[in-house]
Amino acid sequence: MKKTKTESNLKQVNIFLLTSPAILWLMLAIVTFLFTITHEPGRSVVSYTYDIGDIASRDIKAPKDFFIEDKAATEQKKSEAKASVKIVYDFDATLKKRIFSDIENAMKIPRQLFTASEASGSKEPPTFAMIMETKPAFEAALGLDIKKDAYSILYKYKFSTEIEQKIKTIIDEILTNGIVANKEILLKESHKGIILRTIGSKDERPVTNLKVFHGPDQALRMVRIIGEPLLKTVHYNLSNLIVDLSQRLLLPNITLNKNETARRIKAAEQQIKPILYQIKAGEMILREGERVDKIHLVKLTALEEQVEQKDLFITRTGIALITFLSILVLY
Repeated sequence: MKKTKTESNLKQVNIFLLTSPAILWLMLAIVTFLFTITHEPGRSVVSYTYDIGDIASRDIKAPKDFFIEDKAATEQKKSEAKASVKIVYDFDATLKKRIFSDIENAMKIPRQLFTASEASGSKEPPTFAMIMETKPAFEAALGLDIKKDAYSILYKYKFSTEIEQKIKTIIDEILTNGIVANKEILLKESHKGIILRTIGSKDERPVTNLKVFHGPDQALRMVRIIGEPLLKTVHYNLSNLIVDLSQRLLLPNITLNKNETARRIKAAEQQIKPILYQIKAGEMILREGERVDKIHLVKLTALEEQVEQKDLFITRTGIALITFLSILVLY
């Protein structure tokens, strides 16, 4: 009974396979594929393996045309491409507006007390004690800590718009020229210049004269130079205070953009294609008795790689065809 049942099952499978030829072809393809990948073809009997300093045991000629990459030349070209990329610096055009806004907002806080007093017809200005109550808000708006003595000088001049304007004038001239965070690093690019890119826009321009930009210390000195004619008629104490506030409010508006520079360097390197030179079929690569040098080794390595790849492809194709046809004939 069991034998009959087994025969019946085999018969049903046979009928199914005979009526479903696609399944048979699929099974044949799978078996062929599995057999091919599990049988590692042997290496070519021809060996091109030598080390530098070895003596060639026979003549070796190129069996076909092939190309060799000159890796040293390729790397040289990549290095030249990398060196030609100009470093990218960002220019913050909005910094000056932000500083000006902080100055205006800060000065407006205590000045409002004087304005309110005048509007009410009072002959007495607000007391210094009243003005001192605005000091925390003034410092928060300006982003600086102010000493009591400095605040008393501003109080004496009623936080006038003239003080505000003189500070703006000094800062405007220096930031328009540009302050770079690290001028020593910047000057290393003097031989090729930089790309100055405006933050928040697509505007950029090459700059070759890098000495025109101020470093942080130089910017502080420029405050006094610019302020000297501007503050000639201003009282000594107020003049010093304006200079001090201007120096403390200044920030670099030109900064190195490492990420964008790295992206451009990578793009320049990717533009460089491998430098190849051709070996013609029959060309003598190595003569019998000749000592193998670096150039010979490069050629032999390239030849061996190409021969192995070709042999591997042919061998695997042969195994697949033999397996496929054998199973098909047997079936």
